[in-house]
Amino acid sequence: MAKYGYRVMELIATPPNKSAEIAFTDPEPSGLRDAVLTAAKAAMASGERNDQRGMYTRVTNVKDDAWGVLLTVKGGQFGEPRELLDVDSDDPDEPTRPIGPSDAVLSDLRVLLLIPPYGSKGLVVAETRSRSQWISFVLRRLNLELRSVGVKLRTVRDTTDAIAWGSYLSRDEVGIKSVELIQTNQSVDRTRFTSENVKSARLQLNIADGSELKRRLSAILQGLSGETVRRPRLAGVVGLRADFSDEDFDEEKIVIVDGEREQKISVSGGWPLFTYTFDTDYALSDAEFVDGVLDIARRTLEHMNVDVATNWRPRID
Repeated sequence: MAKYGYRVMELIATPPNKSAEIAFTDPEPSGLRDAVLTAAKAAMASGERNDQRGMYTRVTNVKDDAWGVLLTVKGGQFGEPRELLDVDSDDPDEPTRPIGPSDAVLSDLRVLLLIPPYGSKGLVVAETRSRSQWISFVLRRLNLELRSVGVKLRTVRDTTDAIAWGSYLSRDEVGIKSVELIQTNQSVDRTRFTSENVKSARLQLNIADGSELKRRLSAILQGLSGETVRRPRLAGVVGLRADFSDEDFDEEKIVIVDGEREQKISVSGGWPLFTYTFDTDYALSDAEFVDGVLDIARRTLEHMNVDVATNWRPRID
């Protein structure tokens, strides 16, 4: 069964070839939200066929209310002949139905844009099925339509992923298991750490429960949820100062556990993608999807210092 969830990303707008953010009161006359709504409706005119990836995608429905613009996207694979079979049937003679190479097997996923009528920051909430989501297609289609008004939508996920991980790591059932320090490239001043016969080296340090080191690592992870973050110096934190420094390692990771599930967070790069999960194995309705994401969306907007007005919440039937 496919697992359903969603990802949250910060939404900003810039001129097409510049990085300066545009206030959401632009473009005139009625601001970014109405411009995005117009672009979304125009995007329904045609689908996108990607022969290289064997994917077809199309915006099939647009709804809006309050701050929200909800797009439904149908997408799926094509490009090879296949057969369709009813797996619930116990009949060994059940006939199959052909799927031709130009037939795309489509399913729905949604993208919700939350655009305040002020400021320059909003949110994109993209529904996921397993690893599938349509945010790249939606932004590409919207930006094609928005070029005429001098706007390009962009997403920033480091901040929102950090917020999500910070909240997740604060849960009592989530704990720190170990630290991994990895060297893949030859160290310039410590050639004895790896030799020409060693492709890579991985040092794993398992952390004792209730230790001061585990408390320090927890504080480091919580600190990573800020907007301005310095890379933690894990080699020093775990006591390797005398022999090695953080410059000796290409990757540094903290391994966390949630029940039996293990996750590695790299502190030498950006935050990994965070996917919120729905407690369901079936496709949600539009109303169920929107209602299911808005509490997290509000919390994220407030963490981003967006003033959430009383009439912000979209009601989608």
